Amino acid sequence: MQLGNNGSRGEAREVVIRHLLEAIEQVRKDMAKVELWASALNGFSHPVPGYDPVQTKVWLPREQARDLERDS
Repeated sequence: MQLGNNGSRGEAREVVIRHLLEAIEQVRKDMAKVELWASALNGFSHPVPGYDPVQTKVWLPREQARDLERDS
């Protein structure tokens, strides 16, 4: 990329502009990912509404239920 004549300067300018536009587009994509993950982390930072671990019944496979009954 010689900058000695106007043709090379124009080409260099186009290359720089193209790289700049690609970088801006990549930043936009990265910001969308950051917003997604920030929203997900915000959702996980609060307890599940209406969940009481003492009152909640969980279905257990027979083998696991049998093991739990035997151990208690």
